[in-house]
Amino acid sequence: MLYVGAEVGFAGWIFTYAVALKLGSLKTAAYLTSLFWGGLTVGRMLTIPLAARFRLRSLLICNLGGSLISIGLMLWQSGSLAATLIGTIGLGFSMASIFPATLSLAGQRMQLSGQVTGWFIFGSSAGAMLIPLLIGQLFKFAGPRALLLVIAITLVAAVGVLKAVIHSSQAEKRDISLATG
Repeated sequence: MLYVGAEVGFAGWIFTYAVALKLGSLKTAAYLTSLFWGGLTVGRMLTIPLAARFRLRSLLICNLGGSLISIGLMLWQSGSLAATLIGTIGLGFSMASIFPATLSLAGQRMQLSGQVTGWFIFGSSAGAMLIPLLIGQLFKFAGPRALLLVIAITLVAAVGVLKAVIHSSQAEKRDISLATG
C-alpha cells in the first residue's frame, strides 16, 4: 500500500508540482513524469541481475534509502529545477524494485496463495487511490510541497514496516534455534 501509493502519487502529481512552482514550461513539467517512469524502467532492468546477487532485504533497504535521499534532495531544494530533475530520476530508479522485491520477500516468508496475493493487490490498489487523494487534498490547502512531504512520510512508514518485518524474522530465527538447540 505504502510503496504503490508513493509511486502513483508522485507520478500523478509531479507535473502539477512543477507547474505550481513555475519550475519550467508545461513541456518541462511533462518531461518530469516521463523521467520518473523512465528511471523506474531502467531501474527495474538493472536490478534484475542485482536481485540474483544480493539479499532481498538489502535491496529493499538500498531502494528505500535511495528513495528517501531523492525526495530529501527535492525537499531541501524545492524551488530548484535541477534538484527536481535529479530527485525525480533518482526516485524512479530507487523505487524500481521495491514492489517485486517485496513480493519475493513475502514468498520467502510465507506460502503465497491466491488469497494472500489478492490481499497484496488490494493493499496496492488502496494505496494507489488513497495516497494520491491525500496529496491532492493537502496540495490544495498546504501548497506544492505537500507532494514531497506526503511521499517522504509514506516512504519513512515503509522503512518502519520493513524494519518490523526484519525484526520479526530475526526473532523467529532465534525462537527456532532455541527450540532446536
